[in-house]
This record gives sequence, C-alpha cells and structure tokens, in this order.
Amino acid sequence: MSLFKVSYSKIVIYIIIISSLFVLFKYKYWQKENRVIVWDVISYYAYLPATFIYFDTSLDFIDHYKGKHKFIFWPSIAPNGKKVIKTSMGLSMLYFPFFLMGHLSALISGYDAGGYSIPYKFFLQFSSLFYLAIGLFYLRKVLLNFFSETATALGILLTFFATNLMYYTTFEATMSHSYNFAMFAVFIYLTIKWYSLPTNKNTILLGLLSGLIVLTRPTNIIILLFFVFWDIKNPKNLMLRFNFLFKNANKILLMALMAFIVWLPQFLYWKMQTGSFIYFSYGDERFFFNDPQIFNGLFSYRKGWLLYTPVMIFALFGILFLKKQANSFFLPVLLFTVFNIYIILSWWCWWYGGSYGLRAFVDSYAVLIFPLVAIIDYFYKRAKAKIFILTLSSILLFHGVFQTMQYYYGAIHWDSMTQDAYWESFGKLHPTENYWKMLNPPDYEKAKKGERGL
Repeated sequence: MSLFKVSYSKIVIYIIIISSLFVLFKYKYWQKENRVIVWDVISYYAYLPATFIYFDTSLDFIDHYKGKHKFIFWPSIAPNGKKVIKTSMGLSMLYFPFFLMGHLSALISGYDAGGYSIPYKFFLQFSSLFYLAIGLFYLRKVLLNFFSETATALGILLTFFATNLMYYTTFEATMSHSYNFAMFAVFIYLTIKWYSLPTNKNTILLGLLSGLIVLTRPTNIIILLFFVFWDIKNPKNLMLRFNFLFKNANKILLMALMAFIVWLPQFLYWKMQTGSFIYFSYGDERFFFNDPQIFNGLFSYRKGWLLYTPVMIFALFGILFLKKQANSFFLPVLLFTVFNIYIILSWWCWWYGGSYGLRAFVDSYAVLIFPLVAIIDYFYKRAKAKIFILTLSSILLFHGVFQTMQYYYGAIHWDSMTQDAYWESFGKLHPTENYWKMLNPPDYEKAKKGERGL
C-alpha cells in the first residue's frame, strides 16, 4: 500500500498553471505594441492610471497634456459633455496590486512610468493566471466534496483546455472572463460555507465578493441565484430557506452593505462625471430581451457556443445527472444556466465582437463544471464506459487546444465565420487562400437597431 495518495486534481491544476506560464513566456505579449492593454481592457484599466498617475479621473488632462508619458484612454461623452470611462471599475480593483508592481518596476527600471509600458503589461498579463489558480483550487475543494478524485481532475482539465478559458487566461488574459470565472468559483465555495457557518466573517467576505462580481460585469448579478437556491431540493426546502434567510436578515443586510461599499466609488465617480449616481454608459448598445438569439448563439457557424465549445454540450446534459450525483446543485445550476443563456444572447451583439468563441460564456464555466463532472463521475464508475469517457475526453482536449491555435493563426475568424469557412479550415492550423473569400462580416449598425439574425 502506497504511503502517499496521488491527487490527480492537484496535478491537473499544476499542469494548467505550468502550461499557462509556458504560453505566456513563449509569446511574451507584454513586449508587443498592440497587446495586453487593448480594446475593452483600455476602459477596464483606465481608472488606475487616471487615479494614481495622472490624478484626474475626469480625464480632462488628456486634452492639454504636455508631459512625457504615453497613455491610451477611450472615454465616452456623457449628456452633460463630460468624459466618462465606459466600463465599471471592478476589473481595475482586481488589477490594482499588479498595477502597483508594474508602476514600481517602471520607476526602478527606467521604463516610462505612465501606466502603459512593458512593466505594467507584464504584471497585468500574469494577474489573470493568479486569480484563475485561486479559483481552480477553491473549485477543487468543492468538487471533491461531491465527486470522485478522477472525475474532478478530468472535469477541471476539460474545463480549461477544451474550452476558450485557456485562451482568455493566456493570449487575451486581461479580458474579464478568467477573473469572473475565478470569482464565481470562490463565490460558490463561500455560499456553501456560509449556509453551514453563517459567521460575520463569511458574511462580509460573501458580500464583498458579490459586490465585486457585479461591479466587474453587472449582468453577472444572476450568480445570486446560486446563493438563494443552493441545496433547495423541493418546495418544502424553499419555504425553510426563506425562513432561514428571514431569521438571518441582519446577516443579509450586512452582506448587502459590504456589496454597497464595493460599489460606492463607482457611484461617486458616476455622480461626479454625469450628475447621476447610476449611469448607463453604453449609449445605443442594449439588450433585446424580446428577441434573444438562442439558436444563433448556441449553434451558428458565426460564433455558436456549442459548435466551438462542444464539451459544454455534455455540461448542459450533465445538469440532469446532478439530480442523482449532487442534488444540492441541480436547481441553482439549472436556474443560473437558463437565465445566463437568455441574458447573454439578448445583447445586441450576440456574437460579442472580435473574440474566440462566445467569450461571454467563459465566466459561467465555474458553474457548469459541476454538471460536467457529474456526468463524468456517473459514467466513469461503470467499467464498460471508462475507455469511452477517456477517449472522448482526449478528443475534446485535442480539439480545444488545436482550435485555440487555429484562432491564433487566423483559421477561425473573430466575427465573420460561415459554414463554408468553417469546413474550409477544418483540420487546418493556418487559413487557406479560399477561406478569406468565404467570410461574411456582420453588420454592427443593423444589429444595434435590432436586425440581429446575422
């Protein structure tokens, strides 16, 4: 008998971390001009240099700046004519310690200390992996309480390598998705812990994290469904739950207060710039809740989530297996998934612009890993199904990594894929000459007006 028990799930997490470090150091995006702090990240990050380097969150300084620093700001203009950062400041809070390390490094090394040089980008690039590692370790803790070691390890491996989570932890690491994934993972852990031990400490942590999740991506407020419906198995449980929450109303109020404290700087910033404590900064971009693009969003060649991330088909089917494998998860996962799909695919740009796969779903993999592991655990316990599960997992892992590299080399387009282009690139790492002729760019202006079936 071995003195040491092998933890496959821990090994898998170390493999993910080492693999991500390999990719990060191989491609060294922090050394490239148009990488790391680009596109949406320009807005996510803007609060930090504006506050701590230029000391002007109004961004008025950019009109008359004559200093030596190079910077990038893309402010929107509020109805009162003032500049306003388009996104909320949740990601800036998560970036903050890495921004400080970058700033200190820039000052010491002689790099430009204006917030956008190599040291800043270097530390920001690694912040994603730092948070992801935390999220994975907390996910592992929860999964092992309900499922086998092998199923947990395989589920974590598939969730990272067979989806676009790997891409958004390495190539476009500073986008919001891996951070949201990590926060969801810790939120689930704290929710389960809170119901068994609703101490002030757990309450405060859950409140702060809830506030940060919503501040980073407001539509992710639906993760609160997990908190409300965790471990609800029948109508009687639901009545007991509401009684429990009522009896602990002081804790719920404390939780809400902590979330409000996280949001307070955002409210004050909006008030200062727009005259209103609550401000919608996305202009003519909006949701079309009366016309969600469910079929296009799930199956289309342009950006179908389940077409480009087929492992999630098994995660969705696995929700049914939660009833037997871990019934406490069934209702919260089901409700969250239904609302998540509806909200994400109601956005005017349901393909979410230039991205690998339908990136908006990456956040939810921390929830969907539970039904994925449930279905793996169910079949892996049956001897005749083991080989099939391992073979299918190997195919999905290869597909995920290969497709990630296809996107990197351009064989999968960021927003213009068609059926012909998909099959022209199938099995090819690099795009062919014909492939470029088969693309069909979406009409963004029409989509904003509601013509979204593109």
